Amino acid sequence: MLVKISTIEFEVKNTLPGVKNMVTRIDETMQELKAEFSHLIVDGVAVSDASLDYVKQNRKDIRLVEVIFVTEDQKLLKNKAVKTASRTKPGTIKVTISNIVFEAKNSLPGLKKMFGQINEYMNDFQVYFSHLRVNGNDVTDAPFDYLVNNRQDIHEVEVVFLTAEQYMEQVLSITQTFLDNAVPTIKTIANQFYQKPDDETWKGFNVAMEGIRNIVELINQLIRDPLFSRRVDGIASLGNNLQKSLESMAGALQSGDNTLIADLLHYEIVPFMEDMHKTLNKLSLESKNVVS
Repeated sequence: MLVKISTIEFEVKNTLPGVKNMVTRIDETMQELKAEFSHLIVDGVAVSDASLDYVKQNRKDIRLVEVIFVTEDQKLLKNKAVKTASRTKPGTIKVTISNIVFEAKNSLPGLKKMFGQINEYMNDFQVYFSHLRVNGNDVTDAPFDYLVNNRQDIHEVEVVFLTAEQYMEQVLSITQTFLDNAVPTIKTIANQFYQKPDDETWKGFNVAMEGIRNIVELINQLIRDPLFSRRVDGIASLGNNLQKSLESMAGALQSGDNTLIADLLHYEIVPFMEDMHKTLNKLSLESKNVVS
């Protein structure tokens, strides 16, 4: 199995001696980092109670173990947050991020400050924002706007986050689903541009192009992130080719050349998306089989 502790990675055998070796390495690393062990994330699932016993019992099926720990600075932040939370005042919101608890003022400036603190904690823990759980209800779409519009009734906010592996799997899944649906759609739109595009054609074209831009931004986030950059090298060159195609597309749109728009869609955009799909499929398989 692969074991990750922050930026440190090593492999151990899926045996009792291997797990014992893993425990020793974890203890040594905690001492080096002057950190305190918190819990494990095993194949994407957080295990807090008797986590090492869990690994021993399920060692044969485990591929990836991520060690979550608390540094001295984080412990100080936690202690400060707990003290703050113990003095809950009216007009405040209790905010929980894993084992961190703090309060935010129930106002627009307070909510902005709260999101700033959330981003800081995400960076500290090297995790990725997923969504909010507000008064026990999951809020996934436009969470900030939701809080602003409903702030008078909000008492408790829990931040739900993803580990690095979970985040990458989510991005890959979203992108692959989009490509599955978009490739045949864009082929149809290209054929319509060869004839006479109508309002529906243009609507479909704009939706498709916006989707492509969103996917490219997701991929660029992975490329820019040092946690993923080495694993997504193959995607960068595809993105460069797409950028040239989009620049040509802008020229075709400006000149109103429907035939050129169709050619670019059919001979450049669709092949890019098909190549991207193959690359992401390979990356997804590698991600799910980190340890062979």
